[in-house]
Amino acid sequence: MNDYDYWKKQGTQPLYPEVDLDRPEQRKLAGKVLIIGGNKNAFFTVVSAMAAASKNGVGEARVLMPSSMKNQVPITPDVYFAPAEKGSGAFGKESINEMLLQASWADAVIIIGDIGRNAETTLALADFLKTCDKPVYLTRDAIDAAMLGVADWSIRTAKTSLLLTLPQLQKLFRTLYYPKVISLSMPMNQLIEALHKFTLSYSMVLATFHNGQIVVAQKGNVVTQALTDTKWTQLTLWAGTLLVQMVLVDLWNVAVDAYKCFATALLIGDK
Repeated sequence: MNDYDYWKKQGTQPLYPEVDLDRPEQRKLAGKVLIIGGNKNAFFTVVSAMAAASKNGVGEARVLMPSSMKNQVPITPDVYFAPAEKGSGAFGKESINEMLLQASWADAVIIIGDIGRNAETTLALADFLKTCDKPVYLTRDAIDAAMLGVADWSIRTAKTSLLLTLPQLQKLFRTLYYPKVISLSMPMNQLIEALHKFTLSYSMVLATFHNGQIVVAQKGNVVTQALTDTKWTQLTLWAGTLLVQMVLVDLWNVAVDAYKCFATALLIGDK
């Protein structure tokens, strides 16, 4: 037991039986997902996320990559390209138009990573997050790339969800001048309290990992899950598959809070 009524602990069985893990029978109700990511030197995570979305039952999925990758990946009807900047081959500042066009088709947008460190990409993501009216889910280096514009996108009316490391959470708090210091050595109860208060102030869904526990928070509610009670490892948590599963469960349960969907998705395992 714990002393916080907003903190729940999930074991090997789902804490929220109201969350349905079955894909809707009608494909059109199973969700349309846009996956954004990649640069000319890295695109494995994007490909893995697309495969995971298909394997886990997405209705439809599209991938948006920088145009520098046209000769590196198979051209299929589900793959789209946005203008790349000339240096690293990452998304250029003009890619915002294609991002918004493809997002208008989707029910949800996953910015999966392999974004790279580039000023033009950072500006494009900042503009996209400020403008996009669809739920957006970010992980890996996409969070770092988007961080500079967080003061603008942290107040989005559409849902914003982050699967982030503790150092990224630390940076998030610091960038927003939030009056709580996140440290790698902090006790779990202090992290829980910080996430409780933060998610009451900011309408984000946050998922992170600390001291052997996966932590999910939204609207002041916090759920912890021992990593050893799941099929995930510290490596596979960040491979992209977990976020895809969280997104799909969230899409299939529109009447249920996202933190409950995320927590339940932790027990699916890496398919």
